[in-house]
Amino acid sequence: MAGSLVQTEAGVLQSVDAVEITMNLHSRIGGVPENILIKLNDRDVRITLERRGCENGELWLLLPALSTVSSRGEWHAFADAMDKRCQLVSFDWAGFGDSERPAIAYDAKVLRDLLAGILQHLQSADQVKVNIVAAGHSVPIALGLAEQCSSQWAQIVVVAPTFRGPLPTMTGRAGQSFSWVRRLVELPLVGPLLYRLNTSRPILKLMLRRHVWVNRNLLTPERLREQQRISRQPGARFASVAFVTGGLDAASDSRWWLTQIQKLHCPAHVVLANEAPPRSKREMLTLADKADRVSDIDGRLGLHEEFGTLLAQTIVAS
Repeated sequence: MAGSLVQTEAGVLQSVDAVEITMNLHSRIGGVPENILIKLNDRDVRITLERRGCENGELWLLLPALSTVSSRGEWHAFADAMDKRCQLVSFDWAGFGDSERPAIAYDAKVLRDLLAGILQHLQSADQVKVNIVAAGHSVPIALGLAEQCSSQWAQIVVVAPTFRGPLPTMTGRAGQSFSWVRRLVELPLVGPLLYRLNTSRPILKLMLRRHVWVNRNLLTPERLREQQRISRQPGARFASVAFVTGGLDAASDSRWWLTQIQKLHCPAHVVLANEAPPRSKREMLTLADKADRVSDIDGRLGLHEEFGTLLAQTIVAS
């Protein structure tokens, strides 16, 4: 099926028909997927977006955490638990999930441009304020738009926020120190081999058990195969290695997001992950100190996926 394209003022090309959902024919949050094209680094990149719920309901935009296994499917349990009168929207970041995975120079600015395009697409269609729910490393991407876009947000909820990729977090060194790793994985032949080794099931299991999920019963062979399938899509190594090496980091320390949260024109709600790695937990607490509302859940960096129902109840509680 071929669809016509309509270009908006911000360079967003919207597909009139929901076509070419390449990775899965079924939806990830239980809604209806569609494709839009957004100009990133001077090329049109296909982004898969999905809507669920009441078309005229309160609008909630769910930002998946950035990781090697990033996918809008992380929000499925949360979406199931939300009031059916809401309209829920999520999408896969460029380079991840069902979205196109081109070999471009991924950085925080590229993803901010992508989020700005998504927001314009939603606001031009719905003309209502958006509730933003951002998980993990998507938080600094959203906060990077605080001054520019947050007057159109009803609120922002940040869940287990992080601002540095895994290697900078583990070593305390800036992301620039690992640019050689990124260049190596981006190479033909040797790059795919190294990436394949890093996305083996034992490595993924270790990552998920130590940093992402609390319940080890989630680490079934079927679940690990699904996570590996997400991580090994053609072209996935480019955005993934950018994340791991700190290439998607908006800043190197927490002072940046303390400044950004004070630029917001809407309330901020921080949801802490009580069992997050100690360094990440300390950074979350610095952000929580500036928030309008703070909650906590006994999860790790993937609490929005593992405890989606509880998260939904926490967010909507008065």
